[in-house]
Amino acid sequence: MKRSKSLVFSKRRKLLKGAGSALVAAAAAPYVIRGYAADPVNIGGLYPSTGSMAQIGQACVVAAKLAVEMVNNAGGIKSLGGAKLNLILSDVQSDTTVTRTETERLISGNKLSAIHGCYASALTLIASEVCERAKVAIITGSSSDQLNKGRHYTFTPFARASQFAKAQLQMAKLVGDKPKVAVIFENTAFGTSTSNGLKELAPGEGVEIVMFEPYSAGFTDAGPLINKVKASGANALFSVSYLNDLILIVRTVKQVGLNIAINGGSGGFVVPDFYKNVGKLAEGLLGVAHWNHDVNDAAQKVNAEYKKRTGEFIFEYAGGLVAQTYMLADALERAGSADPQKVRDALAQIDVSQGYAAMAPGGKVKFGPDGKNVYGHPVGVQWQNGDLVSVFPKEDARGKLLKT
Repeated sequence: MKRSKSLVFSKRRKLLKGAGSALVAAAAAPYVIRGYAADPVNIGGLYPSTGSMAQIGQACVVAAKLAVEMVNNAGGIKSLGGAKLNLILSDVQSDTTVTRTETERLISGNKLSAIHGCYASALTLIASEVCERAKVAIITGSSSDQLNKGRHYTFTPFARASQFAKAQLQMAKLVGDKPKVAVIFENTAFGTSTSNGLKELAPGEGVEIVMFEPYSAGFTDAGPLINKVKASGANALFSVSYLNDLILIVRTVKQVGLNIAINGGSGGFVVPDFYKNVGKLAEGLLGVAHWNHDVNDAAQKVNAEYKKRTGEFIFEYAGGLVAQTYMLADALERAGSADPQKVRDALAQIDVSQGYAAMAPGGKVKFGPDGKNVYGHPVGVQWQNGDLVSVFPKEDARGKLLKT
């Protein structure tokens, strides 16, 4: 009988030991699974896919998807167990009111780590206000200097509007010793901030502004405006405009027989659709960009992949957006968390000089207390044989300036 009891106890011990091992394995199992398939990290994307700004907005969406695909194919966020980025897009419809409601909806309806958008400064100013209140970081290629005033969750890794102005003024000397410039600009945040920078900096750069004229964005007749330019005696024209306006302006300059050097600034000037619409009229025209597809080898790789998908080179807003996505990925890696506050704090501490996150003129990104990249500066570009080539400043030039 004692032997029977001993045998029963022995069997019980084996059963309990087996059960204990199973419990340990069961307890460990969720962690093994979670490490294998980590929860995705949600990032928001605010872009105008419809409305008057849709041409650039749609290209930004293509670039945003490409960037997320690149990060995920390279292993995702390794400090989060290989978590994949999950891009949640919202169409802000080229409208400031819609931008506000869509930003609020995107944040309240999703667990976001950060947001990128909107490309157009007038829209980004609204979106960034919402992000500031919600304490969710937004990183943007928009250029308005207002984005860096009193903000703590807004990050601008590229050149500011005032820097564009200085570069344009310096480039005016590439085509003439005594530049007399006519400045025409569309009356939104992008146009007004850039043109004001031109006006303030011109005396110090030795450039005379002989005409300073705003116009209503989206106008349909550039004749009266260009006739004023013709009468001003200017030998150079700076047009601070988005795509459709700039196309109309360049065509009108040709129609009235005005022989004048043109610096198209940024905005619509640096997108492939500009060349598609004006053709040979674009050859030799100068502009400035916060990003160009020839800034470094990483940018050239991104450009090659984007070309496969669209048949066009990747322009400043779209290319800069790929870099911005990698900046967010860098912040997530260092934060080791998807928490928006931790991501914001990690983003504020970014300091990169290599890889896709450093795809910027000069190849460095480090944010100051105001959210500006302390190394940020524009690159001067010129249309050459249907492509945009970086020609200014000397250290960023990838081709020779063509005299026209």
